[in-house]
Amino acid sequence: MNKSKIILIFLIPLLLVSIYMILPYFINLSFQEKSKVIFSPPIEGSKLAKITFINRENKEFMFSDFSGKILLVNFWATWCLPCRVEMPSLDRLQSDIGDEEFQVIIVAVERTSFDKIDNFVNSINIKYLESFHDPKTISGSLLKAKGLPTTLLLDRNGNEIGRVEGPLKWDSQSVKNTITKLKNVED
Repeated sequence: MNKSKIILIFLIPLLLVSIYMILPYFINLSFQEKSKVIFSPPIEGSKLAKITFINRENKEFMFSDFSGKILLVNFWATWCLPCRVEMPSLDRLQSDIGDEEFQVIIVAVERTSFDKIDNFVNSINIKYLESFHDPKTISGSLLKAKGLPTTLLLDRNGNEIGRVEGPLKWDSQSVKNTITKLKNVED
């Protein structure tokens, strides 16, 4: 093997590892700037009622199971770097203002084991979020999501109020104010 091939064999993996380690920094910079919540309106034709997901015990859930609560639902995947960056702020939001009226849940949309999902969640020190899994990965198409992360805000009746596609600093004061206003609205 000549010298240039040997150099490439070592240089390419080093370059890939460097990109993987530096990229979250740049994602985090743009993420920190995006602290004001701007929910897009619901997507026409979104089929929320048909979406099912499972918990760690393999029990099936639907959004109607959370009836009576305002729900912030984050769809994500373990391979998604922006998801990794934003998830701690979702955890802090749940810790700060989650209660019997408001809950943040996360739904992993990928064909993987719950062990891998748990390992990911534990690796970034998530403590307050209830984790679910869509192993069939059909929720994305039913939601007409453009990518991950996608986060939906649902009213107490399970209707989509709005969505955010892409990462957001979820524990910002503007998000907390938005949720607090919704909690104070009577049905």
